[in-house]
Amino acid sequence: MPVYSLYMGCSVPANYPNYEAAMFKVAEALGMNLNYLEDVACCGSPNLRSIDTFGWLLVNARTIAIAEKSGHDIVTPCNGCFGSLKDVLHHLTHHKDDLKKINVELKKMGLEFKGSINVRHIIEAMYTDIGIEEIKKRVTKPLDGVGIAIHYGCHLLRPLDVTEFRPEILQEMVDATGATVIDYPLWKQCCGATVLPVNEQLAIRLARDKLKSMKDAGAVFITVVCPACGNQLDLQQLGLKDSYGEVYDLPVLLYPQILALAMGMNEEEIGLSMNRVPADPILDHLSG
Repeated sequence: MPVYSLYMGCSVPANYPNYEAAMFKVAEALGMNLNYLEDVACCGSPNLRSIDTFGWLLVNARTIAIAEKSGHDIVTPCNGCFGSLKDVLHHLTHHKDDLKKINVELKKMGLEFKGSINVRHIIEAMYTDIGIEEIKKRVTKPLDGVGIAIHYGCHLLRPLDVTEFRPEILQEMVDATGATVIDYPLWKQCCGATVLPVNEQLAIRLARDKLKSMKDAGAVFITVVCPACGNQLDLQQLGLKDSYGEVYDLPVLLYPQILALAMGMNEEEIGLSMNRVPADPILDHLSG
């Protein structure tokens, strides 16, 4: 059974117990042992990096150093946390002067950054360590042909030499559930989540363009692997209905939720009632 140090970040435990519940249900079914990292701080994504780069490096290096004590890779369900931790790991591995400065501060806390473990998104860990064929074996209620538009999120894919996450990974993971991945023109575009606090109109426009692109391509629902992206695409559908009279009716499900459904778990177990846009289309399909 593979063992991991689980970094939850702030957003998931504070706002998305459905994500946390579905992730643990699926991980248990796949034989993955997730151990919560204790005494760790917020990753600071994206705000801290823009105002205090050294502080951002230090807080994430501290998290990695704590995880290094266990010897297990860090996994996280949050793109922002993944992006910060992965970027800091990459930066300190390639910038020895910064590493020395960081370790001077970490030494005061009884810690040392060694770069001896990796930082991974939980989806990549499932894909690499469990494997598509094993995941398929656990699918008992395939989502036969249901059209799913994938929103990857910026921090998952960019920059590739740092994240090491290829879009094909999530495509194959969706395929494993029996659903059909819907190609749409704006698949690389930001959803606007991190833009929202500074430019609300731009953030709404980004989400609107993205939702329209998905809907026009024939998607029945959306899957995400980032709580901020999921919130943006879910919430803005309500606002667009009120402001523009546009109805998209695209339920936004976190990937562990759709995998859990395909594994035969029920909607209560994975918190579908928390979705703002009702997940009726996918539930109707499964009960049909």
